[in-house]
Amino acid sequence: MKRKVLSVILTLAITAGLLSGCGAASETGSENSAGTATEETSADASEEETITINACLAVGMTGAVNNFAIEKGLYKDLGIEFNNTPWTSNDEVLSLITRGEIDFADGDPSSFIPGIANGVPAKLVGNMWRYSGCYWLVANNDIESIADLKGKTIGTAAAAGGMKLSVLKMLESEGLTEDDVELVANGVYQGAYATLTSGEVDATIIHNPYAALAEAEGEGHILGRAWDYIPDYYTGTLLASDKIINEDPDKLQRVITAYYTVHEQVKNEYFDEFIKWVSEQMNVDEDVMRTAVESEKDVWLDYPVIPEDRVNNTVDILHQYGWLDENITADGTYDNTFAIKAAEELGMEDPYKK
Repeated sequence: MKRKVLSVILTLAITAGLLSGCGAASETGSENSAGTATEETSADASEEETITINACLAVGMTGAVNNFAIEKGLYKDLGIEFNNTPWTSNDEVLSLITRGEIDFADGDPSSFIPGIANGVPAKLVGNMWRYSGCYWLVANNDIESIADLKGKTIGTAAAAGGMKLSVLKMLESEGLTEDDVELVANGVYQGAYATLTSGEVDATIIHNPYAALAEAEGEGHILGRAWDYIPDYYTGTLLASDKIINEDPDKLQRVITAYYTVHEQVKNEYFDEFIKWVSEQMNVDEDVMRTAVESEKDVWLDYPVIPEDRVNNTVDILHQYGWLDENITADGTYDNTFAIKAAEELGMEDPYKK
């Protein structure tokens, strides 16, 4: 697949130019993804129009690969620039879409699906680079197993959603219920880590690199990975406004195809550089960051097409826990047209069907 992706990177500018009927000049003679420049590809690139997308893109580890790709200029090489509104919450993303201020975002489908069902003019249009719950249950050193959490205080990040659900599923694996523990909404990232190191909680669900950091610093240890306990819960999606879907689909297709192109580049060509960059961004030792990222490579899939069974299962689970109105379904909230085309252009196959 890598050879196919690299080949598509060379021709993406040509295809995109034909799709968008563009004619403005862009930078010529730049290196292609294989590290070489040819007269033919440089000439074709000069015909491509650079497009700007109004977006709101994820931060932290969730958005790390994408933000590295932007800073590295990988999108710019494909004629794409972002006018990015800093991400604050999934709810704010939905507000920005509704107000017409952005056309593209990434985030949590469990927030986006009910928003769309309630009238937000948008659709889910693809998977994020990883779309399993990359959450880790980390406990202090006095707790040896999930069973030992009975009677303890556990951080769930928020009062509902995928991270709390992961905690509940892990507890259920040992016959424990919400009544057997004290659950607290303790935030995410550094904030959640601080509640563990301070002893405010005995354990917490958390994103990497903080799970790896807890072990490296001797503050705690990992009890489990969320995606081993709830593997079919859908946690990461791309969102596009109805406006760009209906009025400028070629532009949207360029962005979606580019998204997977640059993520594959980072994974296969710039991995070491990415590790160094993200460790500096998050002020974490480079070796700890490498451990954190490599421990999640099994779910770094870059596969575009939204899995309908997983989406429907996620909605069913949200209904089961009373976190979603029973009248809300996933019907009409997503559009796989662009993702399917991106997968075809990049020669990608569903990793779960191999």
